[in-house]
Formats: sequence, structure tokens, C-alpha cells
Amino acid sequence: MDWGILIQEWTMLPSMALSVLTNPQTLMGLVLGGLLGIIGGILPGISAVMSMTLMLGFVFKMPVDAGIGLLVGIYTGAIYGGSITAILLNMPGTPAAAATVLDGHAMARNGKSREAVGLATWSSFFGEIGGELGTFILLPFIAVVALKLGDWEIFLVSLIGLTLAGALGAKNPVKGWIAAFAGFLVVMIGTDPIWGVFRYGYTPALMRGVKFLPVLIGLFGIAEVFWVLRDRVPYQLTEKPGRMIARVRDFKGNIRTIFRSIMIGIGVGIVPGVGESVAPWLAYDMAQRKSKDGSKFGTGIPEGVIAPEVANNATSGGALIPMLVLGIPGSGPTAVMLAALFMYGIRPGPMLIIEFPGFIAKVIFLFWVSAVIFRLLSWLLSKYFIGLLSVRREVILPVAVGLGIIGAWGVGFNTFDVLVMFIFGVVGYVMRLRSFPLAPMVLGVMIGTVADQSLRRALVTYSGNIPGMFMRPFGLVLLIAFIIIIYSQMKFRKKLKIQDE
Repeated sequence: MDWGILIQEWTMLPSMALSVLTNPQTLMGLVLGGLLGIIGGILPGISAVMSMTLMLGFVFKMPVDAGIGLLVGIYTGAIYGGSITAILLNMPGTPAAAATVLDGHAMARNGKSREAVGLATWSSFFGEIGGELGTFILLPFIAVVALKLGDWEIFLVSLIGLTLAGALGAKNPVKGWIAAFAGFLVVMIGTDPIWGVFRYGYTPALMRGVKFLPVLIGLFGIAEVFWVLRDRVPYQLTEKPGRMIARVRDFKGNIRTIFRSIMIGIGVGIVPGVGESVAPWLAYDMAQRKSKDGSKFGTGIPEGVIAPEVANNATSGGALIPMLVLGIPGSGPTAVMLAALFMYGIRPGPMLIIEFPGFIAKVIFLFWVSAVIFRLLSWLLSKYFIGLLSVRREVILPVAVGLGIIGAWGVGFNTFDVLVMFIFGVVGYVMRLRSFPLAPMVLGVMIGTVADQSLRRALVTYSGNIPGMFMRPFGLVLLIAFIIIIYSQMKFRKKLKIQDE
């Protein structure tokens, strides 16, 4: 791929846009997909991947543009929808919304749920628009970088993500690293991905491994229920329920955060299996470092919602690069999209832009239109979302637990995952009592599997030349970045401690 071919793709964007906007079936697919995606994102355990997978049978019977539009709508809607339950119930609907809990839910507890939902909605919109635009412009460069990333580099990116957990460990990064390492150990339970050796496999259920979603629901959702019961005074709306509120000044004062989070989302999104897990946390960490009010993060400030929500939506652009250019899915949702393209006889790869000119431009525009549609849908439905907080505790807590049970059971359709959810609910409650942050453990569980598999494959590949593995150019850059991050985190926490004193 070169600039000449890309310029040709740019020139075809207006015609592709016209074909989308004048096709009622495609627009209906985008609207239906956006609605299904928002619902799937709100329900814990029903992720973007599951929602898209369930609709593959219908997609095959639809025209190409309408079918891809339906999947794109579900993708963008689900990534956004996960932030709703993260803000209102402290229970992320999707893994990508886990970082939004930190300040989004704090805002809801402070009686600013309408503002928090508004921030998440518009941040998702800016992340989607900016992420796809940046991807379209930087396509050749990003494709070259994606080709250079091997298992060793993917492991290093995952390691950097785990290291960032120290930034989420309050004034003591060591607590964050301990929690992240504990999360990493959790995903070691099960079968070794390379040699098939059982690790901590004392029962058939443990041999199958511990899934991420039950852990996520337990640490945030069930632990929150225990915490509310302990306080005996639940958070409720202090204002009349209504539609979301978005203030221009909140975004105007965070333009740098928005652009920085978009670039983080695109850059990390090209790493297969890592982007949606690491990018929101990396954006949150960078926003905290660059902010004048870094010590206020986690107490419910707009910047703490904007950064992760922009980043998790911008990752969709980065994840499209390896899928479209290399034929390698950059994330779970793009893996489903890849399967749909094969069903339609469209083979992604280096020849895609030549065999199907204008296709990439059309996909980019479908994401843009979907961003507008989910923005309208979320505005219309936000009144009902926010009304959840005005429901009495006697009603909302059983509903929250019920949603958690359904989400955990739906992962593998067995009671073991439900038991895991309650166990980690107790673990999360104890961690909060001991002032250990939950977010690092979640991050460790999220990317632990990717890190484990990548490191083992890299060691097998370079078994006869370990020094050569360490001397890979991109790997050296990431190693240096890893050292700098450790040093900067310790320095940053020391600075915050001095400010508090």
C-alpha cells in the first residue's frame, strides 16, 4: 500500500458516502445495529463480540452494505453502551468500559449522573470520529508498524499495560502492581495455551480456566452491592431524572486530552487482542499525569471520563488496520467482522484495496454514520437510563445482582462462572476495605491471557536465539518505554504526595 493508492481511496470517499446515505437498507442496518449494540453493551456479559456473533446468521441473508452496517452499528453501540452501567451501577457492561468506572461512577454518586452520561456519550462520539479519521489518514504508516509487531512486542505492550496499573494504585504504586500481578495469576489457572499442561487444575471446572467477565462483574458489580449494604445509605439522584447533560466547557478545556486519547486508541488498537483492554487505561493514566488536578482523579472529574471513553472508541479504528490490510483481526469484534467479510466473498489483506476499491472508505464512513446514530439513540434513551438511580435500593440491588448472575452464567452457561463472580465480589469488597485498587487487578485479568500466550510463543520461536529476541528494534523501543514508565510513575506519585502534604 502506498500514498497513491490511498489518495485514490480518499477520492472515492464522497461516492461511497452517497451510496451509504441513499441506501435505506444500509441505514436501517446501522440504526438496528446501534440499538442492539447499546442494549448488548448495557447488559453485563453481553459484549460486542457476543452481540455481533448472534447476528451473523441474519447478516449472511442481508446485502453486503446492510450486513456490514448492522455489525458496525452493534460494534460502536456496544462499546458505548458498556459505559452506562459502568457509570450508573459500577458494573461495566463491556471490558472496554472498565476504566470509565473510576470517575464515571464517582460522578453518579455525587449526584452528577446526567453529566457523566453526557460526557461518556460525546466522548465516545469524538473517539469514533477521530479514531477512524486518524486511521484513514495514517493507514500506510500504521500498516507498516503492524507488520513489525511480533509475539515479543505484543508481550511488551501487555507488560506496559500491567505496569500502568501502578498509576491506578492511589498514592502507592506498589499496591497497584500487587493487584495487577494477582490478576495475572488468576488467568494462569487452566490449561497452558502452548503445551496443554494443567495449571492449578484441581477440578474439571478449574482446568477450563477462569473467564474474565465473571471476574469483572464480581470485582465491580457484586463488590459494589456489598459496599452499599455496608454503608446502608445508597447513592440516589439528588435531582429530577432527565436526559443527559453535556457542557461545551468540559470538552473545550480537554481538547488536548481528546486528541491524545485518540492517538493512544489508534496506536494501541493495532496490537491484536490488546487495544480495547489497554488503551482506556493508558489514556486515563496519561490524562492524570498531564492534568493540573491529577490528585482529583477517581473522585469524579470530567477528564477522568473523557480520556478512557475517547480511547476505547478510537481503538476500533486501529483494530481495523490489521484486519483490512493484513487479514488479522485486531480485536474480538473485528474477528467477527472478518468472518462476515469472508462469508460475502471479500478477502481482507494486502490486495483488498486493489480488488475492492473504495471498500475501506465505505467501512470508515459506516463507522462515522454509526457514531451519529448512536449519539441520537443515546440522547433519546438517556432519560430512561438515568432514571435507574432514582429507583429504591430494595429494587435496584436485586436487579443488579440478577444482571450480574445472567451475565456471568451467559459466558459459559454453567454455575461455576456464577460462583467465580460471587467469590471475586467478596475479594473486591475486602480489597476496598484494605485500600487496594480494583482497577489494576481487572487490567491484569484482561490482558494476562494475551501476555501469557505471546511470551510463550516468543520463547518457542527464539528458543535458539534469545538475544536476538531482545534486539528486535521495536522491542527495544518498547523496553525503553517500559523503564521510563516505571521511573515516571514513581516520580509522579512522589509529586502527588508532596502536593497533598
